[in-house]
Amino acid sequence: MFIIVKFMLNLKKYNMKLISTVLVVLMALCAYNANGQDAERIKEVINKAYVEGIHNHGDLNDTRSGFHSEFQMFALRNGAVSKVSINDWIQRIESSRQRNPNPPAQKASAKFLSVDVTKNVASVKLELHRGGKLLFTDYLYLYKIANEWKIVSKVYHAY
Repeated sequence: MFIIVKFMLNLKKYNMKLISTVLVVLMALCAYNANGQDAERIKEVINKAYVEGIHNHGDLNDTRSGFHSEFQMFALRNGAVSKVSINDWIQRIESSRQRNPNPPAQKASAKFLSVDVTKNVASVKLELHRGGKLLFTDYLYLYKIANEWKIVSKVYHAY
């Protein structure tokens, strides 16, 4: 009888450990899948609003949709930091497109180096290339607001 009780207790312990392990793995997979889905959605927003909209003469309404209205880009020039709002940036792009309505001969493309997501905030490091040439290393910051990812800030290095 003692052997049966001991076996049953060991079986319970084993099952509890197994169940606990399985639950931890499932929770980790769910968290990874959610972050993986967010990372893909973030890349879509950046490609549509930033790469296509700004750098490849795309629809600026897509740009407006992907950027938060309070977006700020920070630029370092000659040791001084300046900032540009999304509205100012879009106005500059529209003026440039009026002067030269033709899209660039070669499209820009993004190489995503990292996408880091924590709940409703994300940081993205990417390289922007055109015609095999590295143009920028960008650091973009996003918030998930009302279940949509919005680009809220950018700093960069131009080559």
